[in-house]
Amino acid sequence: MCGIFAISSKENIIDDLFLGVFYLQHRGQQYCGLSTYADGKINIRTHRGLVRATFTNDLGGMEGTIGIGHTALKDRQPIKLDSKMGEYTICFEGNVINLAELIDELKKQGHSFYTDSDIEVIAKLIAQGDNFVDGIEKMAAKIRGAYALVILSKGKIYAARDKYAFRPMIIGKRAGAVAISSESCSFENLGFSIDRDVKPGEILEIEDSKYTTVKIIPAEFTQHCAFEWIYTANVASTIDGLSVDIARRNLGAALAKRYPVDVDIVTAVPNSGIGHAIGYAQESKIPFDNAFIKYDYASRSYTQPTQAERDREAKVKLVPVPAKIKDRSLVICDDSIVRGTQMKNDLVVKLRKNGAKDIHVRVACPPLKAPCKYGVATRTKKELAAHQKTVEQVREYINVEGLAYNTLEDLGKALGKPLDQICTSCWTDEYRV
Repeated sequence: MCGIFAISSKENIIDDLFLGVFYLQHRGQQYCGLSTYADGKINIRTHRGLVRATFTNDLGGMEGTIGIGHTALKDRQPIKLDSKMGEYTICFEGNVINLAELIDELKKQGHSFYTDSDIEVIAKLIAQGDNFVDGIEKMAAKIRGAYALVILSKGKIYAARDKYAFRPMIIGKRAGAVAISSESCSFENLGFSIDRDVKPGEILEIEDSKYTTVKIIPAEFTQHCAFEWIYTANVASTIDGLSVDIARRNLGAALAKRYPVDVDIVTAVPNSGIGHAIGYAQESKIPFDNAFIKYDYASRSYTQPTQAERDREAKVKLVPVPAKIKDRSLVICDDSIVRGTQMKNDLVVKLRKNGAKDIHVRVACPPLKAPCKYGVATRTKKELAAHQKTVEQVREYINVEGLAYNTLEDLGKALGKPLDQICTSCWTDEYRV
């Protein structure tokens, strides 16, 4: 998970670039960076930490009319390189499955490496092209996995989305400016309107506040990541034509239809579980209430780089509301259950301590049975509770009265997309790419 933002305008873009990246902070909270072009020079600045905390008083000298930015959970981006095509900066989101073999191949060609990161390998592959468009096409033919990227060079931006459309990428327009973003939530407060999504395999050239399609790499199928709607994306975003908020309510409603239960309230694991819970409440006619609030100054637990940090953040971020819990039976909706330890050791313990009568868990997606190869997420099957346990065994493990997951079929209907257009690998253990 990373966030990418790029903008070309007839006016100075530094404030918009800063805010555009800030509105993608939920996609990565460890590093952030900006790069702009002005007076024939590419400027770049990166920080460890949050966008507002690190850049609010550090934008001087970054003025320009064109730029790119990034927020990430594992490395500093953009990075800057020099090549036969000149200097450029690049931002990337995704995961390269065949990274090790590509590094070996490039080393045999005489390349040396500063890091073993995906972004450095992708940048070196692109630099082998006759131009940036040719380089992106050659890179796309070499890698296995998922990517969305933007490149800044000599007053132009190149944006590309992988041909399977794993990672989201959307175009926004306003008078005298065009922007590319991982999510449309970056657009609203900056005055941009959604123009369209970047097409699968599309390469765009952006210059002087206009964009042009210069290439579309064909694919046999698409594989949208359903977790963008289930968990990753901001609730205000629209991903490939579908509102995240509506998608989550649809998923919650599907759970209520298939797994009804007589309880006093419907509640959520905030924040990503709230939309699912509202959908469940609306469909079941059972009132929604807050059993937990997310403390405003806590981070997303799943975007932390290590399991120890994820566990710590999960423990501190959710504060129970005792008056809403005592002597009540409840349905609690969550986006997913990965290992089950947060639910077992934190949420259920807090609910029991505050006097909950019965706890029924409803999960927006099917049981997670395999690792994700296309993003920075789970890496081994043994991390996943549902790979090792049946639904009944998971229910016993987390110590609740009821547990149910959405089916694949209900998930597809809730998203309004055929299952063959959705990546289902983490639920089926079958990989198409």
